Amino acid sequence: MPHPVSKITWDNYAAVSFNTAKELNLKNNDLVEIKVGSRKLQIPVFLQPGSADKTFTIELGYGRRKSGIVGTNVGFDASVLQSKTNSLSAYLFVGDISKLKGKHELVTAQEHHMFDNELTKDAALKRKVIREGTVAQYLNNPKFLREDSEIELQTVYPFILYPGVKWGMSIDLNKCLGCGDCVVACTSENNIPIVGKDQVAKGREMHWIRIDRYYSGEVDDPNTSLQPMLCQHCDHAPCENVCPVLATTHSPDGLNQMAYNRCVGTRYCSNNCPYKVRRFNYFNFRDHFRDAYQQNESFNLTYNPEVTVRSRGVMEKCTFCIQRVMDAREEAIRQNKNLKGSDVKTACQEACPTTAIQFGDINDKESEFQKYRNHELGYYVLEELNIKPNVTYIAKLRNTHPEEA
Repeated sequence: MPHPVSKITWDNYAAVSFNTAKELNLKNNDLVEIKVGSRKLQIPVFLQPGSADKTFTIELGYGRRKSGIVGTNVGFDASVLQSKTNSLSAYLFVGDISKLKGKHELVTAQEHHMFDNELTKDAALKRKVIREGTVAQYLNNPKFLREDSEIELQTVYPFILYPGVKWGMSIDLNKCLGCGDCVVACTSENNIPIVGKDQVAKGREMHWIRIDRYYSGEVDDPNTSLQPMLCQHCDHAPCENVCPVLATTHSPDGLNQMAYNRCVGTRYCSNNCPYKVRRFNYFNFRDHFRDAYQQNESFNLTYNPEVTVRSRGVMEKCTFCIQRVMDAREEAIRQNKNLKGSDVKTACQEACPTTAIQFGDINDKESEFQKYRNHELGYYVLEELNIKPNVTYIAKLRNTHPEEA
């Protein structure tokens, strides 16, 4: 899983500030040797915004010699630099840094919107992908976010009435920690394969939900924003009208659904999705990765039997845990009662330790979900495209006055 801040995966690294990297003539992927007394370690560097000058930060737990098929020999063993004491000096020490000639490729799931040039600086805020405000703004006017809202946009699509349940989600950016529990839960629930470092380097990660990280401000002391991003299940979904075989369609309860056995892999839907949340199986990844260990008989027992295992040439994406929706609907029929939004919890919602993710029925105006859905700080990502997404984000508030903290 990608690191919550750097978004690097399958490796650890020595994080260094931009100023220190300039002094030592270091760039991303450069190998350095760190010496602490007689102990030494070779490791690649990564220029991390917000790092303290003249400090190299390395994560422990990598470079393990015996950690199963996936974890063995992944990353670099930084424990070789540690002393045998139990004090703080075992983790914090003074060392010598020297640049080596070689490089080691670090792969990341998100390289855009860094501090590389003025065009991309604060791009997520400028395009209102991330929306933020201050506590002072909110106290002065709780609806300040809606002051610059666009007028009602026109569309060629007819208005669609959903007479029963219509599913939607709300994500509170004030609560999201970027921990990735939702990503792990989704991966386990929906039989998402491990693809390996080489495929991530080609932009072929398979997670149905990702945690986007955006920087704003200055490189030495940036503000960091985190945003879970998944299929928005748009009412006017641009992926649906470009599929030549109707593999992706809209359900009567507002879900953008996939028919895997129809998909012929044109990837038109992925090209037309502005959120870039669709995932394509370039290979049968269970057979492609690490001697096909994901295909062995014992590993098959770990799969969720209620979710189809996809194969090569098929597009996939978040389904709002349709298998859980179907289970709840069947249970409601058995009990002779109406299905309610609170009867369903998606895997990501259930795993979130801060309850940042809420899921429910948009049509049920009396439900607890409505206070999240209609929150005064609520907004839609890329709302100006008028594709009617059904995931509401609650804007982040920052306390810019330390005395009020």
